[in-house]
Amino acid sequence: MSTAPPTRSSASRSSASRSTATTNTSTPSGVKGTRTTGPAGTSSPTVQLDSAEFATGHYVDRLFPDDASLEGVDVAAENLRRRLQVVTQDIRQLLRAQSNDNNKQQAQSLEATKAAIGELYTRISEMKAKARTSERMVLDITQDIKSLDSAKRNLTHTTTTMKRLQMLIGAVGQLRRLKEQSKYYEASQLLLAIGGLREGFAGFGRVRQIAALHDSADGLQRGLASQAFQEVERGFDSQGMLVGDARVMRDACLCAQASLGDEQRDKFVAFYCDLQLRAYSAIFQINDDVSQLENISRRYAWLRRILRNYSDDHAAVFPEQWRVGEALSRRFSEATRDQLGEIMATREDISVEHLMSALADTLAFEAQCNKKFAIVAKSPAGDQSSSEPHVYEDNGEPAVTFTGAISCAFEPYMSIFIRGERVKFDEMIRKFQREPVSIDNDPSLSVLASSTDLLYQFRESLRQCASLSTGQPMVDLSQVFSQCLCNYARDVLVHKLPRITSSSTTALDDLKNICLIVNTADYCASVVGQLEQKVVEKVGGEFKDKVSFTACRDALLTSINTSIRALVAGVETMCEPAFAALTQVPWQSLQMV
Repeated sequence: MSTAPPTRSSASRSSASRSTATTNTSTPSGVKGTRTTGPAGTSSPTVQLDSAEFATGHYVDRLFPDDASLEGVDVAAENLRRRLQVVTQDIRQLLRAQSNDNNKQQAQSLEATKAAIGELYTRISEMKAKARTSERMVLDITQDIKSLDSAKRNLTHTTTTMKRLQMLIGAVGQLRRLKEQSKYYEASQLLLAIGGLREGFAGFGRVRQIAALHDSADGLQRGLASQAFQEVERGFDSQGMLVGDARVMRDACLCAQASLGDEQRDKFVAFYCDLQLRAYSAIFQINDDVSQLENISRRYAWLRRILRNYSDDHAAVFPEQWRVGEALSRRFSEATRDQLGEIMATREDISVEHLMSALADTLAFEAQCNKKFAIVAKSPAGDQSSSEPHVYEDNGEPAVTFTGAISCAFEPYMSIFIRGERVKFDEMIRKFQREPVSIDNDPSLSVLASSTDLLYQFRESLRQCASLSTGQPMVDLSQVFSQCLCNYARDVLVHKLPRITSSSTTALDDLKNICLIVNTADYCASVVGQLEQKVVEKVGGEFKDKVSFTACRDALLTSINTSIRALVAGVETMCEPAFAALTQVPWQSLQMV
């Protein structure tokens, strides 16, 4: 068996490898349509280096299918490096070309943007110029319209002012004629119209003609007011009786108020009140008997007669809204208050009965006035905590109540009432002290009857004082109550405690009396709290803190302690003989107890 020379076979394989490498080198691998030839000269599948499915292992296996093809590794590597350089150069050229294209496109886009901005700016400038032109045109048009509108408004105002001036001149002339004819009702209506017309000329004071017209109107108003007042004066005689025409006098009142307003109304009311009260001052002199406290009811009867005369004869003279009857009552109240103050200040022998009677009549009169003139007191809406009610008329307008209008004059002299109450209570306590302690057969009686009598008088006195005053006099009365209860506890309850001795035959009754005194003191101590609460409810708000019954409560508790000690001592005294007898019993010799 002959062996072929290895040199030829190796040369063939090397040639095949180079041929393959050359083929791969000459044709870029991975380009579509490129095929590779294996070492044996057979065709291999297309291999695309830029394919996403490229596998390096398969590619190498195809380049070197057997060991003999490995001799061309260096050549293949060199070819791949060259191929890499070529591809790298191509990539650079493509990137450079693309960069140049991008720069050109960006430059072109920038130029196009600048051109568009320039065109837009030009259009905006043109629009602004047109807008300014339009604005000037509109301003010119509106300026003309404003001028025409101002002219129209001024012309209308001037025409209206001229018409008002013409009406005012005519009204002033007509008012002068009405004044001469004494037609007060027509003049009062015309005065209201003139007042409305004159308001439109408030800013024309510098115009001489208009100022002269204003002065003329003012003079006519003052003259009408004076003439109307004289008309009313002539309508009453010196005795206050009506002698004129009530209808004409009423028109004169309306005319005077229309001329000078509320000031003239007050002048008319003051004249009438002074005229009617002139007789009051003459009848009720300070030193006359009819003016004293015991005859105070005559004062109020006199006013009732005057008010009845006003309602029957004089009410038609004055307008109802002037409330002349109420004003007359208030003037009467002021005069009466001042006169009563002088009378009580000069008298030293004022009796409690006369003082209380006069004050009761005064309070009744004040209540009648509030009712007659529809003056009510009520708490403000939404303020239930307010202790001071607001006073209103029947139409809801604020008013001044008659309460206290005259009765306030009695306030400084309420000490006479307090002293009288103190004397009365002291006399009761001395009477209770002289009376013996008696036990009623009634089993329901558990306290002394004197305690219930005293507390009843307290309630009556408190009710009377509350109807007269709720200020400092009530505080003083509460102090009188407290002092009287202290005296009652000391001078009646403790003073009547019996002394029980072993030889006393009434020891059992004495123990019952002591128990009755203890119950009485406890009853009074419990009622003191209710009495204090009642006084605090009735007294004025600024005096509530001054009401205190602590002293009398302590005195009653002390009397309870003293009575209990006396009760215990009495029981011990009664039991002492029995205890002494027990000590004498020979207990050791007793067989049974």
